[in-house]
Amino acid sequence: MMSNQSNEQLAQLGLTSTSGKRKALKWGIILALLLLAGGSGVYYFGRGQNQVNIVFKTDAAIQGDLAVTVSATGSIEPTDEVEVSSELSGIITDVYVDYNDQVIKGQVLARLNTSTLEADVLVKKASLKSAQASLQQARAEAREAKAQYEHYLQVWELSGGKVPSKQDLNAYEIDWEVAQAAQLSADASVEVARANLESAQSDLSKAEIVSPIDGVVLAKDVEPGQTVASSYSAPTLFLLARDLSSMELHVDIDEADIGLIKLGQQATFTVDAYSGRSFTGQISQIRLASTEDSDTSVVSYETILTVPNPERLLLPSMTAVTDIAVESATDTLTIANAALRYQPVFGPAPGGSVSPPDKARSGNFLSNLLDGGRRGPGGRGPGGPPGENFRQNTNTTTMNGSLEGASTTVWVLRDNHPVPVHIETGISDGLRTQVISGDLQVGDLVITDSTQVQS
Repeated sequence: MMSNQSNEQLAQLGLTSTSGKRKALKWGIILALLLLAGGSGVYYFGRGQNQVNIVFKTDAAIQGDLAVTVSATGSIEPTDEVEVSSELSGIITDVYVDYNDQVIKGQVLARLNTSTLEADVLVKKASLKSAQASLQQARAEAREAKAQYEHYLQVWELSGGKVPSKQDLNAYEIDWEVAQAAQLSADASVEVARANLESAQSDLSKAEIVSPIDGVVLAKDVEPGQTVASSYSAPTLFLLARDLSSMELHVDIDEADIGLIKLGQQATFTVDAYSGRSFTGQISQIRLASTEDSDTSVVSYETILTVPNPERLLLPSMTAVTDIAVESATDTLTIANAALRYQPVFGPAPGGSVSPPDKARSGNFLSNLLDGGRRGPGGRGPGGPPGENFRQNTNTTTMNGSLEGASTTVWVLRDNHPVPVHIETGISDGLRTQVISGDLQVGDLVITDSTQVQS
């Protein structure tokens, strides 16, 4: 049997003992389920069959690290790629490497047929020898012409200009000058022949296609017997990359975010090949040239990240989704962003004060539990559910990636009552926001949502 005092209390609430038991049992079950779900609180408004139950969803303020990131998608590329071509036309006779082979600088990768080139070298050698012989002959003729001129000049001087005649002496002098010119021409012919020989020998050496770097063969587009024609453009036969233990990640950063990107910033990224595993990189270059998407007109800037790859897991052209850390805070107080967006269903009472029901105004705990304090229309008297004045009383700021330096109000559930708390926010990662100042402690249950249930 319930005591008379209890019966009187139930009667004041408009309940009989039997109905009181049923309702107490009903809400006891509801409360037990909410407690099992965790992170929720219950508050009530109204009377009788028009009772309104408000279920609060909360999230605890926690201490931890926070990072603001810029996300972008890009591709993994080698630090240096080299296309190896043939400067000569001809038939490939041998290919010495295949895909994924490690090569060193100067290593022969393939060879052209050299028979024509070797013959050309022989011809050029013969031409050089012929030119050298002609030079020897020209030198001899020049010496002879000089000696003859000097002899007749001496005779002419001894004879007092009588023998030989002046005309003959001039002719000997001209012969010497012609011989000197012939010698110079022969010298030039030798140089030309030597250059032709060097060119032919160079072509012969180019028949061996060699690696210009230490690296690995990424691609091969040549087979023995294939004809290479380089008349207009040099065909690419091999694609080489330097050591893949260090790679680059190329990403396009939107113009709206490029101002946040700085050299040396750290980043993490994932690739589809290794789900659940993240890799690290560091920004090494921000390219000034912009690109514009022809469909969306979005302007972006290519940014390069240096990526260590000691296990050789990352391969060229892999697609990567990266998060670049542009701001961070360690061991700081944070709350869920949903708390900043929360709009409570209670609000300022007349006169501007916040009036969520409290113990002093809504009776004892049993009254609050059973009928939510019996607030009247508009929350000001008996007889009805909350009115229009039960609305938001905060200056909540809409999340847009960062709320740094913003002042706002959040609602905290204290003693099962929502309490407004003014805070100043810092950086945000899109899920949680840093709390710089305000009457908020680790573990405080910050309201993130609420639901009204009519009974």
